[in-house]
Amino acid sequence: MTTLTQIARKKKQDARAAFIDAAWADEAPDRLAELARDAGMDLADADALIARVAEAKGDIKAASEVLRLRRVASKAKAHSDATHAQAEAAIEKLDAEAEAAAQEADSARRELNTAESAARRVLVMYDEGFLPASRLPNDVVAMIERREQEGKATKAHAAMIAATNQRNRLRDDVERIERKLRRLPVSRDHKEQEALVREELERAKADLTAAEARLADAERAHATARKGL
Repeated sequence: MTTLTQIARKKKQDARAAFIDAAWADEAPDRLAELARDAGMDLADADALIARVAEAKGDIKAASEVLRLRRVASKAKAHSDATHAQAEAAIEKLDAEAEAAAQEADSARRELNTAESAARRVLVMYDEGFLPASRLPNDVVAMIERREQEGKATKAHAAMIAATNQRNRLRDDVERIERKLRRLPVSRDHKEQEALVREELERAKADLTAAEARLADAERAHATARKGL
């Protein structure tokens, strides 16, 4: 025989189940409050349960994506592994190519150093008169020609510097004489002194013009010599 206590307990259990169903069904707050009272639930406990149901709904939505996201993650992992393997293979290939290129460059440099040392020794023999020009290799002939051209360029540069210095000195002379002319003191022979200074100035200007022409020639000669290098 069912007791009143059992009946009351059963009614609360049914009311609690109805409350839970209503929470999942997003029933109105008034209906949820009524079901909570029927189940003998404290309103704070009812609110906490409603919040857990809302959170669980979000979890259910996220959980429904597990299989799809597992496939996506697996595919992404496979692509990452393949890309990483390709990158490592490419890096190894590039490292090997770089090493081979470096070795080739070192080998070429050693061969060049050996050839240049031999060329310098041949050049010494030629300079000392122990080797006729007819026996000189073409590359050594080119070295001799370049050396001669460098010598011409060096001389042309020295001549240009000398012409520049001379032009500067004569320019200073002209400026000095012009200041002297402006500062001539007034005296009885002022005109005679002025005439002498003007003659000196004219000679200095003529010398400066000639020096500027020589400098221009020296600059052209230097540029020509440099072109041959």
